[in-house]
Amino acid sequence: MKLFFRILGYLKRVWPNVVLGIILLVIYAAFSGISLGIVYPVVDKIFVKQSVEEWKIAEQKIASGTQNNIFDETKKLLKNSTNSVKNNWNEKNRIQKIKSDLALFLKEFFNQNSKKAILKILLIFGFFLFFIKGLSGYLQKIIFRQMEEKMIMWIRNDFYRAVLRKPLEFFHNHKVGALISRATNDVKMIKVMTLTSATILVRNFLLISAYTLVMVSVSLKLSLITLLVIIPISLVISIIARKMKKTSHQVQERFANITSILQEAILNIRIVLAFAMKNYEKAKFHKENRKYYKKSVEMLRTGAIAKPFTEFMSVIITLGLVGYGGYLVLNPYNPMTAGKFFLFLAGLLSTMHPIKELAGIYTNINKGLAAAERVFGVIDEPVSIKDKKDAKSIEKLTTNIVFDHLDFKYQTSDIVLKEINFTVNQGDAIAFVGPSGGGKSTLMDLLIRFYDPTDGKITIDGIDIRDYKIDDLRNLMGVVTQDVVLFDDTISRNIAYGCLDAKMENIVEAAKAANAHTFINELENGYNTVIGERGVKLSGGQRQRLAIARAILKNPQILIFDEATSSLDSESELLVQEAINRLMKNRTTFVIAHRLSTIRNCERIIVIEKGKIVEQGTHEKLLENDGLYKRLHDIQFKDMTETENGVQS
Repeated sequence: MKLFFRILGYLKRVWPNVVLGIILLVIYAAFSGISLGIVYPVVDKIFVKQSVEEWKIAEQKIASGTQNNIFDETKKLLKNSTNSVKNNWNEKNRIQKIKSDLALFLKEFFNQNSKKAILKILLIFGFFLFFIKGLSGYLQKIIFRQMEEKMIMWIRNDFYRAVLRKPLEFFHNHKVGALISRATNDVKMIKVMTLTSATILVRNFLLISAYTLVMVSVSLKLSLITLLVIIPISLVISIIARKMKKTSHQVQERFANITSILQEAILNIRIVLAFAMKNYEKAKFHKENRKYYKKSVEMLRTGAIAKPFTEFMSVIITLGLVGYGGYLVLNPYNPMTAGKFFLFLAGLLSTMHPIKELAGIYTNINKGLAAAERVFGVIDEPVSIKDKKDAKSIEKLTTNIVFDHLDFKYQTSDIVLKEINFTVNQGDAIAFVGPSGGGKSTLMDLLIRFYDPTDGKITIDGIDIRDYKIDDLRNLMGVVTQDVVLFDDTISRNIAYGCLDAKMENIVEAAKAANAHTFINELENGYNTVIGERGVKLSGGQRQRLAIARAILKNPQILIFDEATSSLDSESELLVQEAINRLMKNRTTFVIAHRLSTIRNCERIIVIEKGKIVEQGTHEKLLENDGLYKRLHDIQFKDMTETENGVQS
């Protein structure tokens, strides 16, 4: 229930609408109960065959049947009924006194009017009752549905906000497809169980209360018999609902798996097609889809039991009460009349639909709670990388960046970096080389604060970067990686990502500096060209130059290039390298490079192997050391020489 109330807690933002909706619900339920009261006088007082003499006497009472008199009597009926409730409400035995006053008034009412006039009055009375009931029911439904949509919008916003605050490691532990499933399917399940279910729950509870009041006013004994039969039915429904919650959780997990498989296959469709793995992917999807189907059917079967079970038990209760009630009506020693019994029966039958709805709602609520656990599980997952309460602002790098006795390991791995110590002065260009998996990219992830060190620290201008505001820290930096991330938007908006208020002339200048302006102008729509998801409509070199243009426009003080040219052809590499050299001027730069030819001009080259710094120095000094760097250099340039000779021959 704690989770259920947490969801409903979103309604605090629209509490006036909640109050209005509840008032309308009360009106709807009250008028539903009052409208049943018409059954008793119609059956007992009106629909009784008159003798010829009684009919003639009634026809002679012309005045009592005129239109004006009927409306006057209707007003009088409403006024006296209201006054009876108002005058006796503060009394201890209010119910008995209200019933007594109403009985006295109704007796006088029936004596003074003909049956034909009474029938017309009751029809008018019934018209207004059902009109108010229908209007209040319509208005409360509109109000609550609007609040429901707002609540789901707020939950989805909170989910997305929470996801964007998570550290990078969070996304290593959660499949993207599963997160998408939680933001769409699970939130939709919450919608089913939240306000819609809560509204139906409250409405049906009020209706059952109103109808029960009618039944109790007719016969307390019959009402208690009915209650004793309904209690075990409720227990059975409760057991079904608990089973539904468990099964629903499993169904949602299966759906998340389907979403993940689908998303991975679509994102990696080139590899799927190139390796002729369509049948494998199809079989994998079909297998998971089959599991989802089986669990869905299991949930369907479990949930489907509730409604026919309640319907069957309702019929049993009704038949039993009709038999017993009929006996009471026929028994001359019992005060039960046909009108009273039919009023009780009408109240009982009216409760059956709300009870059946409550059975369905209970199962829906448990399905929604299972979804809510998954959604709020993501929202509540602790954020390890966040601002301190007294975090400092930083606008520029003035002196240096120090990596001080830095160690790091992932939660599920051994040590990745060990005893990393070096200093980078403002304006320096530092390169990192070494075998794959040595920890070069992880080192830059620590600088950007995608992760925090296991031990040691990184300082900027003498202050631990964990003491700075995260957004301020990252605003100092521009990142260009081998795997360029672009958005399904126009070229101009992709370049301006991170500088949304940039003017068009500045975007063009950045594109020119990145050697991208020429190819952009050759496109049909120029800077307004939509480049597709992840920039699929562009070549690798074009995407890379857009990424550099984006970094240039941001004008960062610290640049990070992570294998920015490793996957490019010679012509594209030349254009990209020119853009990089232009961008590096007067900036502090970190370059992770596979091609050693691109880093010769860096002030210092740091060689990392198995998480440790094994060498550092200039290109010339490292060649003289005859260490790992020289071996990497010789292997790379030997391959290049052999390739060139092969081409020449």
